[in-house]
Amino acid sequence: MTLSLSRPSGRLGRTILALAATLTLVVTAPLGAQAQQRQPIAGTTVSLEPMEGFKPSTQFAGLENPAEKATLLVVEMPPEAHDQLAALFGSLDTAKAGFASQNITVSSVDDIATAGGTGRLVTGVQKAGDVTFDKWIVLLKGAKTVMVTVQAQESADIDADEVVDMLMTISLGAEPSIDEKLASLPFRIKTAEPFRFVDTFGGLGVIMTVGPQNTDPEGKQPLLIASVQTAGAVPADKLAAAGETLLKVTKGFETAEIAKRETVRFAGGDGAMLAGTIGSGEARKRFVQYIGLGPEGRFVRMIVNAPEAGFAALEPAIKTIADSVSFPR
Repeated sequence: MTLSLSRPSGRLGRTILALAATLTLVVTAPLGAQAQQRQPIAGTTVSLEPMEGFKPSTQFAGLENPAEKATLLVVEMPPEAHDQLAALFGSLDTAKAGFASQNITVSSVDDIATAGGTGRLVTGVQKAGDVTFDKWIVLLKGAKTVMVTVQAQESADIDADEVVDMLMTISLGAEPSIDEKLASLPFRIKTAEPFRFVDTFGGLGVIMTVGPQNTDPEGKQPLLIASVQTAGAVPADKLAAAGETLLKVTKGFETAEIAKRETVRFAGGDGAMLAGTIGSGEARKRFVQYIGLGPEGRFVRMIVNAPEAGFAALEPAIKTIADSVSFPR
């Protein structure tokens, strides 16, 4: 896993894109369309006028309609990520090819005039098991690269024009401080030297690294990512198995060699820890993953990887960071 947003194949860029594209919360009834007062999205540069029924989420950076289980998700990335994503949003052909890996069938790509400037809007549908979701994904550039995704179950009585009208109210302001971003996360976490915060993403998680670069295309710097699950629930007795399954579908960890499995204290309760190696030769790295349960069966996951030679020196800091993870009461 590399901290790279410099090219379309950058793993972090794909991870964030997948995160935005695959957030699936079930919608069960029609949505209203009346606008509300302008609403800032905590921890982001975005504010907008929500459709009726949409309220600030406590689970991610965005809005949700609890009654209808519809969502608006804001994902922000460094400014340099815009060129990478602009290529993806550039034409109908590139969008169809790029979003296909997320099971999204793109139907149109258009310019959209928003209060925050001209953006690119991708519309389409996404398959998630037996359910199909309508998707609207808009890309904007301000102090950050901004991607806003609206999602609703296909059977919902929602007017596409009204969704676009809501997206056109988006305005972009100054970037929040890292403390403001961390406060907007649904879990709490502290750093420990030599790790430092890089940024949060989507109100779902946080990125830390060791070293001078915020973007690391060659993947030489240690990388720590902690994030929370927003949909579904995992029984306590299935947590360890879920952690191993997640590890094996994480980009760069598909062939991970697991050397240790332990039950640990994490996120305020019983958790599961995996440790081992990825890669080979000079590119060989060590990793550790923690996973723990939070409210309503949601889980928080922390995964760290670093070059094998320097990993042992980082273990005290990794343990300190892991011990700091908790869900607000």
